[in-house]
Amino acid sequence: MFLATIKEIAEKAGVSTTTVSNVIHGKTKKVSPATIQKIEALIKEVGYVQKRGLRVLNNEKSQLIAVVINYHKEFKDSILGDPFYGKIIGFIEEYVQKQGYYLMLYSTKDIEEIFQMVAGWDVDGVIAISFSRHNCEKIYQLIKKPIVSIDAYGNAAKDSHLVNIGLDDESGGYQMVKYLLECGYEHIKVCAGRDNGVDHLRYVGAQRAMQECAAEGQKLQFVALGMNYEKRKASYDWLVQRRLPGTALFFLSDMYALEAIRFCADKKVAVPQQIGVAGYDDISYAQYSTPRLTTIKQDVQKKAQKAVEILLKWIEEGEEYPQREVELSVTLVKRKSVERD
Repeated sequence: MFLATIKEIAEKAGVSTTTVSNVIHGKTKKVSPATIQKIEALIKEVGYVQKRGLRVLNNEKSQLIAVVINYHKEFKDSILGDPFYGKIIGFIEEYVQKQGYYLMLYSTKDIEEIFQMVAGWDVDGVIAISFSRHNCEKIYQLIKKPIVSIDAYGNAAKDSHLVNIGLDDESGGYQMVKYLLECGYEHIKVCAGRDNGVDHLRYVGAQRAMQECAAEGQKLQFVALGMNYEKRKASYDWLVQRRLPGTALFFLSDMYALEAIRFCADKKVAVPQQIGVAGYDDISYAQYSTPRLTTIKQDVQKKAQKAVEILLKWIEEGEEYPQREVELSVTLVKRKSVERD
């Protein structure tokens, strides 16, 4: 029995492969009834069966998407224990499955291991999370397959093939520091593992807000917390012990902010009465802390959806996405952790 490919069905119907794929997977809101009827009739006529094994035997795509994570901080249990990574991987898997693809997840600190993994598997495309743009370009050169990054950092090459899905991180840093200044804080500490990647952009925004909005005597300082819990704990102790009246800690990750709130509670230091604490990301736990965390919200679901949408369009239509940077907006979420009496 002859089994047609999506491409062959699309050619017979006079539509794009994306339209055929959408009809197959029930995503027909933007497809006319006549086109749906034509595609469904062709599917019955030529015998399309969506099974990975048959597709591979027919020398078609593997239907396999690699999601690779080059993490830098230490995790007590697993990288999936981090709410950001767990949430974004969950959404990516959901959208990939809806389009009839399979997901392969690989995470490690060792970038060379990631290079070996993607080069050794027949994947149709790659979603890279928390990579430098340079290393993303290296992955592309190794496999010559579509690659979309999430939160890539570093400078983009002039002839880059990479599409990056990121945030307006500078705006987030600006919004938070401006708000802290409006709340009357005189000493603002911007805290992150290190001044690098997206955290650097958030700090740049914080500096801009300080330059534009600060009154006399209000100061901004960056504090490198370190890349493991023991170093962060020592940093929290230093921050609490050395605090001055009117001090706010702006953490560039909600997880660090929540750790600091717990540390302050253990040390009998009241938040926000004695020290303000703010975060970045608006992870699900942020609204359950005591006090509830003031933070910058990013739309993780939209970030995942956009990455999958761009990657699969590139895979199925064979044309690179025209934009190299897709920047999503962020918003300030005001809660109780910085409100002063």
